Amino acid sequence: MQIRPDRETLQTPERLDTRFGVVAGLYVAALIAPALLLVVVKRLQLGSESTAIGLLGAVVTVCTAVVAWQVTRRGGIVAWFNSTWTALLVPAVGIIPLFVYFWYVFLFIAFTVTDLQPESAANLIGFAGFLSGIAATCLGTALVQMARARIVDETVVDSDVRVEWTAGWPRRDRVRVAIGTLVAVGLPFGLAFWQWGQIVFHALPLGIVLVFSIASLVDERTYRLTPAGLEQRRGTRWFVSRQLTPWSQFDGVSVTDDAVVLHRQLPYIDIRCSRQDLVTHEADVIAALEAHLDRRDL
Repeated sequence: MQIRPDRETLQTPERLDTRFGVVAGLYVAALIAPALLLVVVKRLQLGSESTAIGLLGAVVTVCTAVVAWQVTRRGGIVAWFNSTWTALLVPAVGIIPLFVYFWYVFLFIAFTVTDLQPESAANLIGFAGFLSGIAATCLGTALVQMARARIVDETVVDSDVRVEWTAGWPRRDRVRVAIGTLVAVGLPFGLAFWQWGQIVFHALPLGIVLVFSIASLVDERTYRLTPAGLEQRRGTRWFVSRQLTPWSQFDGVSVTDDAVVLHRQLPYIDIRCSRQDLVTHEADVIAALEAHLDRRDL
């Protein structure tokens, strides 16, 4: 018989801290500030590169401040980042500027290595926009992790944690994931690059994000069983990724020869814990999971 969770919904803070607001502001600024300034530079035919850089810094500062002020007042916004699709989309949006500004990068480098002078500072701003796309990808990744950590902080009470364990996927499943990732991501990117070259090169960051996202699923991590859901932690002492998955996202639990499997509906991927990593407290882990999930292999 399952135990009814004390709290079935994820909790979010009423307000967010300044650090989260600044990261969110920089993320938005990295995406829109170069585009806004590029329009101004083209319309005014601004030729001074120093002036253009100064204006870019001013736009980034104002955009970051406005977004940070708005975000810190809306704590519920972090709930958006608990979705798998959002976690992939937010960093991936940074790839768009890599396509948009690539021609400006080419022109900027061409004018830099020659004695020719451009008519305006548009190429410099386009080059900055290209770099901002890379920055947006990094900031988006950090934003997702920070949002999920704040959900965990608000929802999980340490005294409510029933059992904690550390495990990775079984070796056989890791090999399958590696081969599947190579076939599903590496092969299409390789063939496309062979056909279209530079065009596909811009999508390489998206492929890297996908590969690292898939690879992270099989890494060893620490699990904490709570009334609200299953908390997952991984990383080092310098950086820890934390996520809370509600029990409503699981369909049951089963035990195979080499793993304890927590089943989830697509597009979510099942969570697998190697039984070899659970030797000392496997019975406690299975009993705690059965209190929240139906056993599927009985």
